Amino acid sequence: MPESFMHPVMLLGIVSLAMLATAASAQNQPRYYAHQAVHDQYGVIAPWYDGLNGQCDWRVRIAAETLKRFPWTDTSNAVAAYPHYVFTSLWAIDAQGNITPRDPGDWMNGDIGQRATSVLIGFSDYYRYTGDAAAIAHLHYMADYVIDHCLTPPDHDWPRFFISVPVKGKAYGKADPNGMIQLDLCGSVGYALLRAYQVTGNSRWWEIAKHWGDVFAQKCNLTPGEDPWGRYANPESAPWKNNKMTGGVTMILAFLDELIRLGYTGKNGEIVRARDAGRRYLREKLLPAWYVNDTWGRYFWDWENPVQNCLTTPDAAHYLLAHKEEFPSWRTDVRNILTLFLNRSSVNPESSGDVYSGAWAFPEACNCCGRSLWYAPLCLAPVLARHGVEANDAWCRELAYRMMVLQTYDGHETGVSEDNIDGGVIVNGDWLNIAHPLPLRHILWAIAWLPEELGANRENHIVRSTAVVNSVVYGKGRIEYSTFDAPANTVDVLRLAFVPASVSADGKPLRLRRDLRGNGYTMKRLPNGDTIVHIRHDGAKRIVVTGDDPQQVIEASQLRYEGDWQTLPDGTRATQNAGAAFTATFEGNQVRVIGNVDPFGGLADVYLDGQRQLVHIDCWNPTAREKQVLYYRNGLAPGRHTLRIVARGAGNPYSKGTRVSVSEVQFSAAEGKHHFPSGTGPTQPQRMLFGYTAREDYRDSRGNRWRPGTEFVIRCGSCKDSVAESWWTTPVQQPIAGTRDPELYRYGVHGKDFWVVMTVNPTRRYDVRLKFAARGGTEGNRFHISINGQQVANDFDVVKAAGGTNRATDLVFRNVTPARGIIRIRFTGAQVTEGENTRQVEAFVQAIEVTPNKTR
Repeated sequence: MPESFMHPVMLLGIVSLAMLATAASAQNQPRYYAHQAVHDQYGVIAPWYDGLNGQCDWRVRIAAETLKRFPWTDTSNAVAAYPHYVFTSLWAIDAQGNITPRDPGDWMNGDIGQRATSVLIGFSDYYRYTGDAAAIAHLHYMADYVIDHCLTPPDHDWPRFFISVPVKGKAYGKADPNGMIQLDLCGSVGYALLRAYQVTGNSRWWEIAKHWGDVFAQKCNLTPGEDPWGRYANPESAPWKNNKMTGGVTMILAFLDELIRLGYTGKNGEIVRARDAGRRYLREKLLPAWYVNDTWGRYFWDWENPVQNCLTTPDAAHYLLAHKEEFPSWRTDVRNILTLFLNRSSVNPESSGDVYSGAWAFPEACNCCGRSLWYAPLCLAPVLARHGVEANDAWCRELAYRMMVLQTYDGHETGVSEDNIDGGVIVNGDWLNIAHPLPLRHILWAIAWLPEELGANRENHIVRSTAVVNSVVYGKGRIEYSTFDAPANTVDVLRLAFVPASVSADGKPLRLRRDLRGNGYTMKRLPNGDTIVHIRHDGAKRIVVTGDDPQQVIEASQLRYEGDWQTLPDGTRATQNAGAAFTATFEGNQVRVIGNVDPFGGLADVYLDGQRQLVHIDCWNPTAREKQVLYYRNGLAPGRHTLRIVARGAGNPYSKGTRVSVSEVQFSAAEGKHHFPSGTGPTQPQRMLFGYTAREDYRDSRGNRWRPGTEFVIRCGSCKDSVAESWWTTPVQQPIAGTRDPELYRYGVHGKDFWVVMTVNPTRRYDVRLKFAARGGTEGNRFHISINGQQVANDFDVVKAAGGTNRATDLVFRNVTPARGIIRIRFTGAQVTEGENTRQVEAFVQAIEVTPNKTR
C-alpha cells in the first residue's frame, strides 16, 4: 500500500512508539491461580516453580499421585472394588490433601466417557514417560470397569456398546442403557482403550474394541452428503432434540483408524468404508464451515453445547495433523480452527478471557465457567505445540509454550488445584476429571512436542512415540524399551541426561544420522548436558540406548533394612511383613525406587526426610514386570536426603499377597537447567485479514500471505457468537478505491470496543499498519485507537481520512516496542450526541500488518 494513501495526519510524522516499552498491556496480575506471578526480564509469564525437573513435569507427578492415592470402594458400596474415581468425578480435597469422594447421583454419573478417555490415555502415556508400573494397574481398573459394567445388553439396538453418558440408573452400579450414548465419546474411549490394549496386551479389550468398530461401521450412513452418524445412538434419551454430529466425528475416526492400523478392517472392509465416509463428511461439510460456531460444538454431555468448545476443537486439529496426506490444507485448517477458539471463548465479560502476562487464558466455551480460565488452554496448547513443530511455526510454538507456563500455576503439592485465575477454586474442587486426569493427559502431550522448552532437566524420559511403548526399564546409563509394533515411520523422541554412546533396535546398532529418512537416530545436545534424541526404528520393536548417565545407584544389597527381608535369585530384596522397612541416604535432587510388580504385590508407605508422603507404593500388577519404577520424587533441593519405605503387610483388593520388593534405588545430583526460555517468539511478519473465512490465506499483490484475523477479544456477551456478532464475513461488492489490493479492505471486524493481541518476540521492535475502508452504513463512525495502553489516534474518522466510503486508508506506527511479549491494539467507538441522546458508535478495522522494524 503506497504511503500516499495513509491518513493525512500520519503523513506529518509517522508516530514512533518506542517509548511504549513500559506501558501497560493486557491483563497483568500479581497472582495467577495458586501462586504469585513470576515474570521474565521482558515481563512475560515465567515459571513459579524452580525445581530442576520443571513446572510441567512437577504438575504431571501431582496429577498421577492424586489418582494413585484415591480411596477405594468395596462391594458394600459399589458394584465392584475400584478406586472411587472410576465411579465418580465428584470429589472434595482439603488443604492437607485428604480426598473425599462424593456420590455423583444420576446426572453427574454421565462424566464416565470423558473421565475414561483422560485416564486411559493419560496413564498409557505416563507409563512410557516415567516407567511407573502403577499406571498399568490403573489402566486395568478403568478399562475393566468400562467393559464389565458400562455396556448395553446383547439385545440392544447397539449391542454390547459403550454407554458413554449413563445419566440414568444408580451411580456406583451398572450403567443404565437408557442413559445417553453419545457417539463422539464412544469413539474417544474406544481409541483410548486401544492405546491401553497396546500397553498391556489385554486381549479382552482388543476384542471389545473390534466389536465397537463393527457396530460403528454397521450403523454408518454411507450416503454421500449425509451425516455418517448422529450425535447419539439413542437420541430419544437426550433432553434436547438436536442429533447433529459435529467435529466430534474426528474422535470416531481416530478410533476406526487405529483399528485399521492394527490390522482390523471389519467384515468385508466395512470399517474402512465407514472411516472413509467420516473423512468425506469432515472434508466436504465441516472444514468449509470452519468458522461456524456449531461445527466444533456438541461435545459436553451435560448441556446441548451448540457452540465451539475446548475439546472438539483440539481433537479435530489433532486428527488433521495425524493425517496430513488426506488433508492438504492442514497447515491453515489447524491454525484457523485453534486460534478461532481464542476469539470465540473470550466473549463473556464474566470470564474475561484475554492475554495475561503475554499468555492466552480463556474458558471452556463462550458461556462457562466464570473466571475458570485454566483447563481450556491446557487442551489447546499441546496441539498448538504440535502444529508449531510440524509446520515449523515459531508463532504457534510460542502461543503453546506461554499457555503451558501460565496454566501450570494451578497446583499444590497436596493435589489441590486452583482454577480461578484470580486464585481459588471454581470447577476443580468438585470435578476430578478436569482437576487431574485431563491435565495428566494434556500436559504430557505438551511435553511430548516441546521437550526442550517444557521437559525435565537431567532426567531420562521417552517423551513421545508414534507407536505405543509397552515396556520400559529406566536403568543407569541404559534405557531399554519396546513398542507394541513398529510400522513405517516409527519415531520415538527422548530427552536424556546423557549423550547416547549407542542406540540399537532388535539387537542391531542404529547409526547417527543427520535426518530420519531411514532407520537411525539424531541428537541435539543441550547446554546443560541433556540431549534430545529422535530414533527411527521401522520394523524393530526393542530399543536400547546406552551412555554415560550421571545417575547413581544404590544396589538392594547396600540398603539398610529393618524386619524380615528375603533375597531373591536376581538380588532383589522382598518382604511380606508389616513394618519391614528399608532406608536409603543419598546426595542429590531426585530419587527413584526400582522393584518388581506382580499379582502378589503389596502396599508400602513412603517417608522422605522423615515426612510421610501423601502417595504410597502399590506393587500389585496383573502381570509380572521387573525393574519398574515404584516411587519417584524429583525437584528436591540439592543436598543430603533420606528415603524410607515401610511395608504395610497388606495389598489392594486384587492382590493375592502383600509382597514389596526393591532391586535398587536410583538418584542423581546432576545440575543444570535448560528449559522455559525467555525472549523467544516469532519475528516474521504477521498479517491478519479480519472477517475473512476462506480456508487458504489470501495472497496480496506483493505475494504476502494474510491469515484470517482470529486473535482478538470482543465482549459480545455470554454465549454470544463473536463471528456472527462482529465479523463482516460478506465482502463488499463495490470497487474499493485507492489500493492495489482491494480484497484486504472488503471484510472486517466491528464493535464498540475490541482489541487485537499479536504474540511477538519481545526482543524486537515492530511496525504496525492498520488498514481501513468504510462500508456503507459506517459513515460518521469515529473511534479511538490505542497500542499497548497508549492512545495513538483520537476520533479517527475513516470516511474523512479516505475521502469517502469504499476507499482504502492506512495508519502506520513505526518502532513499536512489545509490552510483555505482545502488541495490543485496541479500538473503541467514540461517544456521539444526537439531540438529547448520546450513544457509542462502533469501531472497525479491515486488516492489520505487524512487521519487524528494519532500523534496529
